[in-house]
Amino acid sequence: MTGQRENNKIAKVMSEALLSQQFVLVKIYNEAGDQQMTGLITKIDQESRKVKLSHDQGIDWIPIGDILVMELISE
Repeated sequence: MTGQRENNKIAKVMSEALLSQQFVLVKIYNEAGDQQMTGLITKIDQESRKVKLSHDQGIDWIPIGDILVMELISE
């Protein structure tokens, strides 16, 4: 789905967001149409290859392979 360069950028942003507790904007692949979410990364599970994203509506575990774009949100 995404290229190696984009995967490296996503991994870098993910770890930076987790360490600094910065909000991220995530664009996620969905067959019905890509969706966007904003929240805090609270855990990265390497074994299951998922990211735990806490947001206003609760918590979601997002498969890393479904992440198309991830950007830090400047405050």
